[in-house]
Amino acid sequence: MKFTRMLGLSVASGALIAATPALAQDAPVAPAEDTEVAEQGLPDIIVTAQRREESLQKAAIAVSAVAGDTLLKNSISQATDLTRLVPSLQIAPASSLTQIYLRGVGTFGSNAFAEQGVAFNLDGVYLSRPAAPAGLFYDLERIEVLKGPQGTLYGRNATGGALNVITAKPKLGEFGGNLNAEYGNYNAIKASGAINVPIGEHVAFRLAGQYAKHDGYYSDGYDDEDTQAVRGQLRGETGTGLDATLSIDYAHVGGKGSGGTIMPLLDGKNRLGPSDPRVIAEYLARSPTAPVPQISARGDGYQDNRFFGAAMTINADLGFAKLTVIPAYRKTDLDFVSYASSFLIDVTENSDQMSLETRLSNKSGPISWVLGGYYFTEHILADQFFNQASNGTRIKSRLGTDSNAFFGQATWSLTDTFRVTGGVRYTSESKTQATEAHTLPFVGFVPGVFPLVPIILDIPSFPKTDVTFSKVTWKGGVEFDIGPRSLLYASVSTGFKSGALFSAEGMNYSRPETLRAYTIGSKNRFFDNKLQFNVEAFYWDYKDQQITHLGAVQVATTPGGPIFGPVFATENAGAATIYGAEAELQFQPTQNDLFTANVQYLHARYDSLQYQYYSTSGAAPVVGCATALTTQVGASPAARIYNVNCSGRPVVNAPTWSINAGYQHIFSLGDSGRLIAGADTRIESSRYLSIDYLALGQQGSYMMSNARLSYETANGRYSLTGFINNIENRLVFSNSLQSPAKAGTIYNQLRPPRTYGVRASVKF
Repeated sequence: MKFTRMLGLSVASGALIAATPALAQDAPVAPAEDTEVAEQGLPDIIVTAQRREESLQKAAIAVSAVAGDTLLKNSISQATDLTRLVPSLQIAPASSLTQIYLRGVGTFGSNAFAEQGVAFNLDGVYLSRPAAPAGLFYDLERIEVLKGPQGTLYGRNATGGALNVITAKPKLGEFGGNLNAEYGNYNAIKASGAINVPIGEHVAFRLAGQYAKHDGYYSDGYDDEDTQAVRGQLRGETGTGLDATLSIDYAHVGGKGSGGTIMPLLDGKNRLGPSDPRVIAEYLARSPTAPVPQISARGDGYQDNRFFGAAMTINADLGFAKLTVIPAYRKTDLDFVSYASSFLIDVTENSDQMSLETRLSNKSGPISWVLGGYYFTEHILADQFFNQASNGTRIKSRLGTDSNAFFGQATWSLTDTFRVTGGVRYTSESKTQATEAHTLPFVGFVPGVFPLVPIILDIPSFPKTDVTFSKVTWKGGVEFDIGPRSLLYASVSTGFKSGALFSAEGMNYSRPETLRAYTIGSKNRFFDNKLQFNVEAFYWDYKDQQITHLGAVQVATTPGGPIFGPVFATENAGAATIYGAEAELQFQPTQNDLFTANVQYLHARYDSLQYQYYSTSGAAPVVGCATALTTQVGASPAARIYNVNCSGRPVVNAPTWSINAGYQHIFSLGDSGRLIAGADTRIESSRYLSIDYLALGQQGSYMMSNARLSYETANGRYSLTGFINNIENRLVFSNSLQSPAKAGTIYNQLRPPRTYGVRASVKF
């Protein structure tokens, strides 16, 4: 269906309603000065995106927020589900890793060397691993999506923005909790709950947990879920301006893990998994065929991943300023086997990260300010095996990162309605690697032996790196209260992401990437706080973009010159211009009706995108871009290396149009309670999923809708909900990878199919 037709259909249907990022029906209300406003109409969400508590409507930055209750009502239990709620986000699974893109800026995280282009933070603690978002989406207060560089206020920056997950905190002097249980198709069982226990007047403890399990969405059981998680928090205060919260969490993620299938899909809307006999037969029939060594997926994929974190947030009133100290530790242990059809991925990875952030902040007279220092260190041991039979790579690495930053930002109220903001940050980041790598190409058969015995070379290399990156980033902005409930703001900010390492002899790291963002926006409430209309226009200048892909890197040196092999490497391949606008609408004409809509227009094009392609067979790459053969020598006699030029092509994972829309109505039953009916839809125009720019790796325009009906008792203590997600049962791609062994064979992953079920909740 054409995008314009879908847009017209959605407008005509009057269903422009949605679980949009600012759904705040169950969000905390504003501080005392805003309470009267909140009671008269739309309630406010309180955010801490600028390191201070403020209403979302008064934050002069590009930020969206989703209340914790909205996440529960939409059955959000993992990061990939967030794509349904926030138009600017595209989140996709990659084996046990999570790839986050915001307005086209992100990272194709594929191995232990990867770091996100969009920072992921849990209660103010940066989590570096692409697998880190697992097992965290329960008992949350809210999620904040900050769009664009955030370097002046956040201790470790990323170019695209930040995704902040804020957990529900212990409440002093209050006993209570909640339980939620859900059952649905695919034998889905989800349960979560929390209990808050006061310990005297000044201490409280909160314990929360989650269990989420469902069968695989693919025919062979892949794309399942099996998560258990628990979080304990202890909060105390002295009554003299000192308070502290200790948080400890643990999660285990099991099951078979993510899956996908060869394109085009072989059986309509049946999801044929990588080890399905029909998919294997299709793969083996594609060139090159046997006797060239072949790998086909099996049903023995698994993930056994464990996450442990401990952090403390300490706040002290020093009189002249508030002191905040956040020491944190996180351990990530990954053990998984997955298949991308022709690709066996066998990974064991152990990561230990520690961080310390210290901030001073205050508002004195017309100036509010924050100064901070940040230290981060991480050590990774990784054993990674990528095997395509006709080519394989084993990489054993010891990786290290040390990052130091100093940052500050101040806002000066020149008048009661006009303010200026300035911020600066210095970052210095050192990265090291000590790697033992083995490139394993197929080079022919043993002469005179039958049946044929393939010859697999072993080309060892020992990459080492010790490199430091440093950068000064800054922000400047103005904001103007054009009315009691209307804000106009503009800013210029810069972002920096340090260089990425990869396994190669010689040059084995990329340069940092940078982004300069220009933003102008307005936030408004009208008609006695019943109508909210926010709009933002942006222009991003993206330089030295880091592109991670299976490319050609030097794996050996010979008297005749360097030898190149295929490795997931990171190149500074791209420069892009990204601009557009986003508008958000909430309308609550009565206390029982809520209309919401969020529309983003995005123009994202590569000014320059050039990278190298490694062809194991020697055939020219199957890509939608110009190619040219190089004279570089591959690891096998047949291999060839090509330059690829995709300049002028769209940025991947950046649809031109994204729309979330929804409607909710409350039917009052008097003393018997209430019925709450809601529906929402997401509409996207087409987007490419990879830098191959092939039709089979493109997601076309689509509409995906959800609906739910809840009964709540009059006191809100009990509720029962029936829901259905992806009503249309649309096949929507989340990721795409071309087979390195069989050019033109495309392997795509998909978002969940139609799911439905019931959920019961109790609050006490």
